[in-house]
Amino acid sequence: MISIGASSKLQKLVPQRGSNRAFTLVETLIAASILAVFACTSLVALTQLNRYAAVSRLRTLAIAFAQQKIDTILTPWDVAGTVPTILATGTTTENNLPLDNDNFNNATGLASPFTASDLQVTATRTTTISSVRTRIINAVVTVTYSYRGRSYSVSMNTMRTTDNI
Repeated sequence: MISIGASSKLQKLVPQRGSNRAFTLVETLIAASILAVFACTSLVALTQLNRYAAVSRLRTLAIAFAQQKIDTILTPWDVAGTVPTILATGTTTENNLPLDNDNFNNATGLASPFTASDLQVTATRTTTISSVRTRIINAVVTVTYSYRGRSYSVSMNTMRTTDNI
């Protein structure tokens, strides 16, 4: 036989007819506000990560521009011959180099309304070559550019000597 106290406990666990077991308005608003805060925080974090990725991509391209010039400075140089014109001492500046020009975005089938919405970034590459000794030169290549109101600079330095003695 079931005691009276036990039956009252069972009655509390078993839902009564006509009782509503739905969420209250307050519970729904609290859950919605927590979800909204999470969504806003995620959006801000993803936007910041996207900016970091864009800055990193531009830095990588600037390093590639500097390395490209360093590679041309490493042209063969024979001590018996004349110094190549690329190795002439002095400073040369190349302006308006398209740092983020991606020709693949302009290919047929890939163009979209967003193709031209990215900021066009141009760079300036400055090469300074100085003579250390008769057969040794020092070259410094600096690439500067601006992105979203901030200036960035990448620099590479190399020493170059003749290929033979």
